[in-house]
Amino acid sequence: MKEGGSLSMNKTKHSLKKILIVVPPLVNVDDDDPDPNRLDIESRRLVSPVEPMVVASDLLSRGFDVELFDLGVHVDNRYENLRLKIEACRPDAVTLVQSILTYVTATDWNGAAVFDMAREICPSVVTVLTGNTATNYPSKAVETEVCDYAIKGEVDFAIGDLLECLNAGEDIKALPGIIYRGKNDRAHVSDIYPEVDTAKLPMPAYHILDEAHKRGYTELLEIGKIRYPERSRNYRDIMVSRSCTLRCSFCSVAHLRGPRQKYRRKPLDLVMREIEQALDQGVEEIHFFDELFADQESELIEFADALAKRNLNFPWFVGQGMPLWPVTRDALAALVETGMYRLIAPYESGNDRALRECAGKIYSTVEHHHNVTLWARELDLEIIGLFVIGLPGETRKEILDTLLFTEDHPEIDYSVFSIATPLVGTRLQKRVLKEGQLDDEDKVNRVIKRTVSLYHTDSFREYEMGVIRAFDWERINFSTPERKKKYARMVGLTTQELDMLIAHSRGVFERFYPGYDGPKSFKELYHQPDLFVESGPLIPEQLTG
Repeated sequence: MKEGGSLSMNKTKHSLKKILIVVPPLVNVDDDDPDPNRLDIESRRLVSPVEPMVVASDLLSRGFDVELFDLGVHVDNRYENLRLKIEACRPDAVTLVQSILTYVTATDWNGAAVFDMAREICPSVVTVLTGNTATNYPSKAVETEVCDYAIKGEVDFAIGDLLECLNAGEDIKALPGIIYRGKNDRAHVSDIYPEVDTAKLPMPAYHILDEAHKRGYTELLEIGKIRYPERSRNYRDIMVSRSCTLRCSFCSVAHLRGPRQKYRRKPLDLVMREIEQALDQGVEEIHFFDELFADQESELIEFADALAKRNLNFPWFVGQGMPLWPVTRDALAALVETGMYRLIAPYESGNDRALRECAGKIYSTVEHHHNVTLWARELDLEIIGLFVIGLPGETRKEILDTLLFTEDHPEIDYSVFSIATPLVGTRLQKRVLKEGQLDDEDKVNRVIKRTVSLYHTDSFREYEMGVIRAFDWERINFSTPERKKKYARMVGLTTQELDMLIAHSRGVFERFYPGYDGPKSFKELYHQPDLFVESGPLIPEQLTG
């Protein structure tokens, strides 16, 4: 057993005071890039540390000293800077906390490099892993001694509960979500998830950020991505709610937050206070980063009214996508009056059956999506469409319907075609494993998620989904110079930089399918389902993009 942390009985009394929260980056830039000439936007991606700031606030309220180090801020000399931070801070405990638990990053981080460095500098340090890896593979990091403890699910209060128990020398076995080494060094994994009442969440502790982090969150933006803050670099992500009322087949929200965690909205007063705090701290644009921003029209109207009553008007949009079924023209118009300027629309499919039975969007219809699109254009909103292709049970005709929907709606400024990925804990993963369609579960951790099909069905092959993502994507989105110019402006690129990304997208397809010389459109492939039956993707041994 490595020095520090936990003993098998977990009743050693600690004296933990200084806590360092480390935030993992969205993309691991330590691996060699297979395309070193491409425009570098992946290594400089950053979102606000939404959940780490809540954890920090809770720890401060319990009397701990708290500092934060976001690996995503430190693109250059990342680990050298982390070493300097640990040497200066000399933390008693180091915990890894994701920016947003359910925001799917390119790779799951287990924090090994962070924890090893912390132990080297501070041999008695306690290490705590949270996030996707702790939830997806709950025993792995503890049993392999990557960390002393892990916590699955939501950790807003769970980290503080653990640290207080350790300081008191109390048994931690009953703590929800806890994972630790028990008898025979086997991991004890709690059967239950932590439960969080969003009404009790504290105000985020952004005041603890040092100047390097404050500057980083305004400089390292998601350039070239649909969440780019077009109106102001001084932006912040804020969450209005947790979880979702739906259980979409491809979505891991319920698994990560806890299957019993119901959809929870923060009280509007708390949301407004958080918005006012952000604006007072110099924030000029806000992105609401929710799994489900609203479940019904009344919630949209109430949100707009609350902003109006406080005379709050600022540029904003819903970063993970505005749910469309609650949207009416009146609600959308009210939101636009408060500063909403972009609609990220999770259409998912252009076919009603596929929406309901394959995706799980049980309240959605293609007709309503059509109406929302026209309302958004009338209100002069930018429109970005989100589509998922390659779901089990989806027919070739239904995949074609999705492409036709995008083509029939030129009002959509840009369409994202995400290839269905069997993320851990999703209904999609369970289905493809049960039906023997996924021959290697680890494939999902060796590709940028949603960029390549990892299985095929009787209705489609992997390369066909790649053709849509690389070539139909280019044809539909950039059919005119005007469309290309508008999208480049929306995501902070020049048209020349956008051309580089388009070329890179073609290159990604060629790496997965070397030697492919077939049609470059699913429309052409539609009536040739057996053209390249044996053409599966060439999945590398490490992450690629």
